[in-house]
Amino acid sequence: MNDSFSEEGLWWLEGDDKNQVPGTLSFDLEDGPVLKLLGTLQDFVTAFNASLSGDSENLTIHGVTKKGKPVTLLRAFSTNRQMNMPGIANETWNSNMLLVGCHLSKSDDAIFSKSYLRFQEIEKWLEHNPFTFSFETESKVATLRAEKPREIYFATVDDFEITTVGNLYSNNDIDTRYSIEVLSQMGIRPTEAKSLDWHLNRAVRIQGLASLCSGYHLPLLSLELRGPDVEVGIGETMTCEVHVYARMQHPVADKWRRHDKPIVSGPELLRFNPDAAAVWFSEHENLGSALDLLFTIKGQRQMYTNVRFILAVQALEVFHRRTSAQTVMDQANFEKVREELIAAIPDSATKEMRERLIQSYRFTNEPSLSQRLKSIARTIKDEFGKLPPALNKSFIKQLVDTRNYYTHFSPDLEEKKLDGSGMYWASRRIIVLLTVLLLRRLGVSADDIGGLIRRHREFAQLWESENAPF
Repeated sequence: MNDSFSEEGLWWLEGDDKNQVPGTLSFDLEDGPVLKLLGTLQDFVTAFNASLSGDSENLTIHGVTKKGKPVTLLRAFSTNRQMNMPGIANETWNSNMLLVGCHLSKSDDAIFSKSYLRFQEIEKWLEHNPFTFSFETESKVATLRAEKPREIYFATVDDFEITTVGNLYSNNDIDTRYSIEVLSQMGIRPTEAKSLDWHLNRAVRIQGLASLCSGYHLPLLSLELRGPDVEVGIGETMTCEVHVYARMQHPVADKWRRHDKPIVSGPELLRFNPDAAAVWFSEHENLGSALDLLFTIKGQRQMYTNVRFILAVQALEVFHRRTSAQTVMDQANFEKVREELIAAIPDSATKEMRERLIQSYRFTNEPSLSQRLKSIARTIKDEFGKLPPALNKSFIKQLVDTRNYYTHFSPDLEEKKLDGSGMYWASRRIIVLLTVLLLRRLGVSADDIGGLIRRHREFAQLWESENAPF
């Protein structure tokens, strides 16, 4: 997904292969797929009217490169069209999703029987160590052995199986003399063929699980699909291999300070709970909002400190909302209280005030941020036997005051809010806390989590000390 290339070929709208137009397809991370054509894919009248109106319908474009590769641009839209008279009309199309290896009609066509994905530092998360080195002192012989990881079972989730595998590549170019590279992948094998959308959704969720376990965002690097058999010769067929290219807006993980080991590797996670991957997928729908916020604050390095802090607190609040049915009082009894509150609104209240009060009463039985944070603190204390020093009443009050200040900018809270350094470390502590809470949701015991924290330098200091670790 992060390669750059440029290919010449012939292009046409899906279903209209009689009107093939020459052009050049290019892809890079910044612009995504861009198709520049010497001619127009639509007839002159349609293209001319679209040029005048500025309308750009999302269309599917098929093509074939000079090397004979079939290509699909999904949800393509015209970004520039010039109707030269005299001269040759030309146009430019952009797309967010490009497939090299097949002609696809729609992204929800269920034709792919398997997929393989890579994300940054996947080898470290899977504990793949393919290289072994030995040196014989007397003979002065150094031996380097590279072993390609074979495809093995990783986990089962609902109607699909996850595997891990490796590929070995060698190069003897004069610049490098000789090099060997071993790359790991994870496979997704459903019980029946699924769509591009389905495979991409599962790949992103697996990448998200690895990011959570690693402690920082791991960008998705590649997605390869295995489609239906295609004819490669007279009477010969083979399964088509399809490479997905997409404009993925995400940071590069190596900009972050990384640790020797993830918080918990994939094999470790499954040793702690063999069903952890299945739990992750079942919980993902419910926790999606909290996870999106968590990955945003972990993945975006360039962000204002107060914005990161607000998003971190919001992620914590959303997590509690999605995992707890806690209310201030019994909901059945609250309905009577709510009716009494509405009935007690004085007649002197304006229409606008009456509407505001009625709307606010709808949420009166939901815990406040302070109550939610105290509930989380009680859960941590019960499960871990003690409360982390930083998660005390004073810290909770500072979180609430700072969030309220930057939400409402109340003057009376200005002196109570955290400063820039305080918000930075508070955000980092919330990331640790959310990671701990999510690992507990995946079925990792408090004792096992405690061991994971102790071996992680930054997490240990943020969890066990009130002071900034660096």
